[in-house]
Amino acid sequence: MKALKEKNAVVFAGAGMSVSQGFFDWKKLLKPIADKLGLDIEEEQHDLTALAQFFVDDHGGVRGELDQILVEEYGKSNLAVSDNHRILARLPIQIYWTTNYDRLIEKSLLEEGKTPDIKKAQSDLTVNLPKRDAIIYKMHGDIETVSETVLTKHEYEDYNKKRELFSNAFKSDYVSRTFLFIGFSFTDPNLDYLISRIRTTLGQNIKPDYYFIKKESIVRNQRRQELRANSLKKYGLNPMWISDYSEITLILKEIESRFLRTTILISGSAEQYGSFGELRATEFLHDLSKALSKNSYKILTGFGWGVGSAVINGVLENMETERNQNLDNFLIMRPFPQFETKGKNLKELWTEYRNRFIPLAGIAIYVFGNKKNKTTGEIEEATGVIDEFEIAVQKGLLVIPIGATGFVSKTLWNKVIGSFDKFYPNHSFLLEDFKILGDQTVENSKIIEATLKIINNLNSK
Repeated sequence: MKALKEKNAVVFAGAGMSVSQGFFDWKKLLKPIADKLGLDIEEEQHDLTALAQFFVDDHGGVRGELDQILVEEYGKSNLAVSDNHRILARLPIQIYWTTNYDRLIEKSLLEEGKTPDIKKAQSDLTVNLPKRDAIIYKMHGDIETVSETVLTKHEYEDYNKKRELFSNAFKSDYVSRTFLFIGFSFTDPNLDYLISRIRTTLGQNIKPDYYFIKKESIVRNQRRQELRANSLKKYGLNPMWISDYSEITLILKEIESRFLRTTILISGSAEQYGSFGELRATEFLHDLSKALSKNSYKILTGFGWGVGSAVINGVLENMETERNQNLDNFLIMRPFPQFETKGKNLKELWTEYRNRFIPLAGIAIYVFGNKKNKTTGEIEEATGVIDEFEIAVQKGLLVIPIGATGFVSKTLWNKVIGSFDKFYPNHSFLLEDFKILGDQTVENSKIIEATLKIINNLNSK
């Protein structure tokens, strides 16, 4: 989680990430090659790079037929990305490494509205794509340049000479960042060599990395798995044991949920502050956002009328205290569109906008919630705050209305208190703290303390 927050996490995707979406694994892919050579794929599967080399050597050193097999398999463009791809694309992962030739990682990032910078050849490493959101290092090449892919034994042996810059880039990332390996078996000779060289250089000073491993169903194979896992620990590689590959998706979803809960949406608007009072309201909003920021939570704000300025000031004051001027680490601002565009009225634009920015957080706080009717001048409920509450619940955010501030927030607080088990199953111990949030007679500091206690508990699971 720390690596994600610091944008220091790296995903290494192996063949297993693509097999689930319809691509062949290497054993199945090269079976026709083995058949043509008169070999048994079961006996050759321990070294498939050698099998590929046998075939090329048997064809006068020409890879043409082998390349055609790759194009037919990895040239598939109609395959959908997996849930795992989608989750990873939503997370703030800026670097991907992969031995895969396919373009599923790129596709998932593009679907998420992100710009991938693809490095498939050494020359790509010298040029950076403007406004990129993530780098994809395709260390064994890409299906679009199939003749330059790494597959045969000789190509693996020549790797650190012909693709040395990839080796150097990998070693730099591996030493300084936290890796999560997905769909990777650690039988790749290049990676084995690079990681072993890093261990030799750093000794015991290796930071932890992680990988998924499916427990063997056959008992006699389980012992070998355990021994292999113990050996990999010497390289800083820590196993996450699973019984079924579907568990990977569940784990990634939980990682995403926990990460999102470190970002707090503060939703609300206020033309008036009612009996809470303007001075108290400004101080409360300022101190609440400052306290959240001090506790390492990032604030998401739509810059609501009468609310947004105080929220932002609280965050800025904490930044000054911490002597940190990197605003992106503390605050996400999403001011609403102010003019009709694309043939849509403001209400339509705002609904679309809310559906895009609310899922950036995992917890939503609601304060006040009123506006002035432009026709009558009367104060009325801010329906936008209600919309944001409903969207948040639909998107799976945990909602915390501070009823003491009155107006829509009081209505939402009553709704949560009235169906507490529905909104917070298995969290009955938080009910008393929620009750404090609805009591206007309680001083600001106690309401903020209760809010932090609730949020910290929600992040402790």
